[in-house]
Order: sequence, then C-alpha cells, then structure tokens
Amino acid sequence: MKTQYNRAGYIDSLRAIAIILVVLFHYTYHYESEYLLRSDQWKFELARYGWSGVDIFFIVSGYCIGMTIIKTQNFIEFVVRRVARLYPGYLICGLLTLIFYSYFDLPGREVDWFTGFMNLIFANFIPGMNFKYIDGIYWALMVEIKFYFFFGLIFFFLNSLKKSINVWFIFCVLGNIISMFDKESFIFITSIFPHANLFLIGLLIFHFDKVSLVNKLVIFLFVIISLLTNERYIGFELYFVFLISFVSLFLLKKIDLNIKILSSLGLISYTWYLTHNAIGIIIIRELNNLELQDISIISATIITLFLSIIIHRFFEIRSKKEIIGFYKKFQR
Repeated sequence: MKTQYNRAGYIDSLRAIAIILVVLFHYTYHYESEYLLRSDQWKFELARYGWSGVDIFFIVSGYCIGMTIIKTQNFIEFVVRRVARLYPGYLICGLLTLIFYSYFDLPGREVDWFTGFMNLIFANFIPGMNFKYIDGIYWALMVEIKFYFFFGLIFFFLNSLKKSINVWFIFCVLGNIISMFDKESFIFITSIFPHANLFLIGLLIFHFDKVSLVNKLVIFLFVIISLLTNERYIGFELYFVFLISFVSLFLLKKIDLNIKILSSLGLISYTWYLTHNAIGIIIIRELNNLELQDISIISATIITLFLSIIIHRFFEIRSKKEIIGFYKKFQR
C-alpha cells in the first residue's frame, strides 16, 4: 500500500472530504426519522450541507480528466481506461446492493434483478432507456460517464486541451440555457446540467496557467451566475460560492494535508460512495428496529467502509490492471 500514498495527496484529500460530507448527509440528515425507524426526531443539522460532496467530486473529476486525457493516445484507449476505472467497482457494489435488497426491506427504493441487470450493462446511457437506478445516488455516476463521453469526443476531435475547454464552456452555456426552458425534450444531454459547469471548473484549474485571464474571469463568472440561477442551489448560493472557491484554491495550490487517513479514504471514496447509501440505510433501519439506534449509524459506517476497502483492494485494483493489460496486449 505504500505506493498508493505516492498519488496526488491533495486530490485524495478532497475526495475524502467529499465522501465524508455525503455519508454524513445520508446517515444523519437526508432521511426522515420514521423511514429510518428511529424512535426520536434526531438530525445533525450541519449535515444538511453534505450533499455538496457530490459537487466536490465533479470538480475533482474535471481536474483529473484534464490530467489524464492528455496522456491518452486516442478515444478508444480513453474509454477503456475509464471503464477499467469505474466498472469493476460498480459491478461488485451493484450486485452486493441487489443481494441486500433480496433479504432486507428498503421501501420505495429497491429494484428487481432485471432492473439491476439493465443498470449493470449501462442501459440508462442509451437515450430513451430510463430504468430506476440500483441505488438512487448512482445518478452521479451516469453524469460522470456522460462527461467522459462528450468531453472525450471533443478532445480527440480537436487534439487540444485549451480548445476543448473553450468548446466545453460553449457547451455549458448552451446547455444551461436549454435546460432553463425545456429540460425534458433533450434529457440525454440536459441531464448533465448544471453539473457540467463543475467539470468545467476542474478542467480550468488543471489548465489554469495556459488559459487567458479574460477566459478565466468569464468562466468563473458564468459558473457563479449559474449557481445563483439554478434551482439545485436555492438557499445554498453563498455556501457554494465559498465551496467552489475553496476547492479551486485547494487544487490550484495543490494543498496536501498529509493526513494518512484522508489519503486512505480518498482511495476508496468511489466504492464507499457506491455502497454507503442503500446498504448503509438498510443496516441503520435494521438496527433501529432492534432498538439499537445508539450504534446504528456507527455500525453502518464501519460495515460499509469495510466492504469498500475489501472491494477496492481485492477486486477493483486487480480488475483495472487486468483490463488495461488486456487492452495493451490486444494493441500489440
């Protein structure tokens, strides 16, 4: 594991902060006490901001794609590497969630095995196919995949990161305008908004020194305006202005907190994101039902974290290497 910590520590630190926010939000604020089978109305009020962790993930993702795509030979290789990065963990976490659904109740949120299978083959990526997600939070993964697809096509057509960022900016402006008037008619594309704006910020920060001052100001102004006018951020506008500024500065200055536990959490943030919600809420409900609500949240945290570490170490990493290795061998 020592080599793992030679990764970009500032990126893993941000991912860790993001997943902690998201887990806190779902475990201590998002669900009503009645749904969690709690006997009280307890909520952790500060966790109401936790959903913003997903937005941190999107900014970091934009930054990382800028970092990796310039080292990739072509669109096919880019797709293979993205599949190798995302699919193994998604497959195992999705199957594990479906198994939990088979034995425990999560009213209104379970899906059957057929729907689960259609999710696992990414049927939702096909326009017109709208299967219920295995876990509601998997919507973020679909947004990520669409970003990879659209931006990958743009980049390998233009062969210039600077030009690609400019085109993505135009794409964001047009997409936000269309979404304001008719989001349903072009849902395959408009579903990526307003999150596409956050990928734009990440891309800009990565390429910051090579982007003109005017372009920087225009892009940041556009993103801020989109925050102030989008219903997703109503009531959280100032908070998100601060959050985007903080994350941007963090990435720009490459601030490494050098906290080992954050680096470790950053490594498994993807698999923890995929397991923490449905599986964790099932655990919380089951323990609360047994009148063990004093330990239900911590138990869900420990169990889902443990599952995430196992999936990451013994399946995600190995599968990624095998997929990329097979691709390289095939290329020869």
